Amino acid sequence: MGLQRRADLAGAAHLELVSGVVQLRPQDAMVEAMLRGWRAQQAARGLREDTVTARERLIRRFVEHTNEYPWAWTPGHVDEWSLWLTSEKHLAPSTIRSYQGSLRLFSEFLIDGRYGWAVACEDAFGTHPVAICHEWKCATRRCLSGWRWKTPSVRRRSGGPKLEAA
Repeated sequence: MGLQRRADLAGAAHLELVSGVVQLRPQDAMVEAMLRGWRAQQAARGLREDTVTARERLIRRFVEHTNEYPWAWTPGHVDEWSLWLTSEKHLAPSTIRSYQGSLRLFSEFLIDGRYGWAVACEDAFGTHPVAICHEWKCATRRCLSGWRWKTPSVRRRSGGPKLEAA
């Protein structure tokens, strides 16, 4: 049989989008559907409600910061946001790494063909989400560019290595 049936995975676009309804603000409606879908996908994986809620808030803040929809995001948006979090908000590298991890999870969810969000965006807006967090561009435990270790004397007094802005 040549026909493939769409998987009814929790968070799939066809389960979250309202068909046959013309939205007053289709871009905003798509983002809300994406977030509902991601919430459903995470709940189906057994994630705690507080984890899911915190991740959703972070994505909403990223949308607000970039002033772009997820299908228009680029890796450059992540770079600009990460720099802003470092230089303006003075967040710890571990916090930035966590935020980038959440962004990566959301963008991977959107581009995963099993969920249908890329096709839904292409149909609605003529474009689709792309991967925006790449290992070579995001903070990792091994490589925190822009950060350096404090002097050994500070390490001995404080009980362990610490990072400070370079």
